[in-house]
Amino acid sequence: MNKANLYQQANGVQRRDAMEILKEYAPLIGSSQQTAGDPGTTSLLDIGCGSGDVLVDYVLPVLCRGSASGAPGKVMATDVSEQMVRYARESYKHLDTVSFERLDIGAKMDAPTLAQYGQFSHVTSFYCLHWVQNQFNAFSNIYNLLKPGGDCLLVFLANNPIFDIYNQLSRSPKWTKYMYDVEKYISPYQYCENPAGEIEDLLCTVGFEHYQIQVRDKLYVYEGLDNLKRAVLAVNPFSERMPLDLQDKFLVDYIAVVRQMYLSKECNNENECNLQFISPYKLVIVYAKK
Repeated sequence: MNKANLYQQANGVQRRDAMEILKEYAPLIGSSQQTAGDPGTTSLLDIGCGSGDVLVDYVLPVLCRGSASGAPGKVMATDVSEQMVRYARESYKHLDTVSFERLDIGAKMDAPTLAQYGQFSHVTSFYCLHWVQNQFNAFSNIYNLLKPGGDCLLVFLANNPIFDIYNQLSRSPKWTKYMYDVEKYISPYQYCENPAGEIEDLLCTVGFEHYQIQVRDKLYVYEGLDNLKRAVLAVNPFSERMPLDLQDKFLVDYIAVVRQMYLSKECNNENECNLQFISPYKLVIVYAKK
């Protein structure tokens, strides 16, 4: 549970981007509340729900405003991490219409598996799909999990300095044995010159005909060393493999690489808390309709 709790306390960039994008795309999602052959019902699948706060705080209010009844129908929130699912289920057990289930969206799903989940009016995913190496399976599953006329809003990283830092640290003899599968945790688009083109090919291949793709340059500033450390620990997939005494040393090396990459700025030399850590990144936003 500790990792999920830490994630909820340190996911400021995820919350900021989700709030901004949902505000922008709310009219599109709101105009797609009824799906073909299934009027009057609204259902949602959220992929990569994490601790559940982005879904509850930002996604559900958008659906509630667009629903004729003022409340969404079936809502299934999913994550590949059983730990995250348990945490979210416990945190939001008072929400009767929301279920939390484990789902690996990158796995190949046959017809019986898809039938277990059913189909949904909407699929949303925030800050998840860059962790999925098999992008074809992910987009194919999303298409198949949508009802005819349903839509999806998918937000994920094309590239981020964190992936370059992982790559660099994984080559150090000190960390190699803990980061032996580092390529699994780097965005498939990190070194792609045209992520929008690759994603468009995927959308067309799996069956989408109506879609919008944006790749935006974004910036997030972590105020102070402690805030950066919390954010790194919350998403670092390697720290749990390390003894406790090495986890702090890993953070020290991580911060050193950040400084080498000129991603830090001192606002006041007298106080370490006034350090700023700058994270420029490219964010992919996909809106598609089946």
